[in-house]
Amino acid sequence: MGKNGDLGLAEGAFPFRLKGCVRKESIMMKYIGCVLAALLALPAQAAISKQQSKPAASKILSGEGVSFGGLAGTGFTLMDVRRTADAGKKVERIVIDVGDINGGMLRGWPGYYYAELKKNPQRLVVDFAQMPNANIDQKRLAERLKGSLAVVKTNMSLDPVDSSLNLTLDLKKNTKVRVYQVAGKKSTSKVVIDLITE
Repeated sequence: MGKNGDLGLAEGAFPFRLKGCVRKESIMMKYIGCVLAALLALPAQAAISKQQSKPAASKILSGEGVSFGGLAGTGFTLMDVRRTADAGKKVERIVIDVGDINGGMLRGWPGYYYAELKKNPQRLVVDFAQMPNANIDQKRLAERLKGSLAVVKTNMSLDPVDSSLNLTLDLKKNTKVRVYQVAGKKSTSKVVIDLITE
């Protein structure tokens, strides 16, 4: 070792310039980094399907169970709730119209929803993600479902923290439920709830 802690090699003892070597290593590392990034991105691109498959048919829930569907988006609006019934067949249908964030018509599938049928007491709880808006309130919802064959009581709440809407339907005992989605084509997208009473 030399006096100042250096290796004691004379200047020019290396056959290459150290400064150029560092630069070449830096360029090589950038190249390797780009190649690795491209290779890691390939599986992610391959996993994203260009075509959306149709959702599986919804099953009838009895006692307890879950059903879910829809797609994530930029936000949605509960536009309207309608009810039709066939007392002879003991079947009732509730149609929930789902619009875009501005309350306009939504083509394609509705926003993501998660429906859970619970028992003791029997109720259907439907949570809509990314739905900070509703064109109807609790009072109008209760009016729309008044005289229902299966629904005893309703509750609707908007959660501004996570931008979700919760719809709870207290049901008559032994009511079976089927929840499914309908893509918007000529009209807006829908979530449909079929209630089958005994």
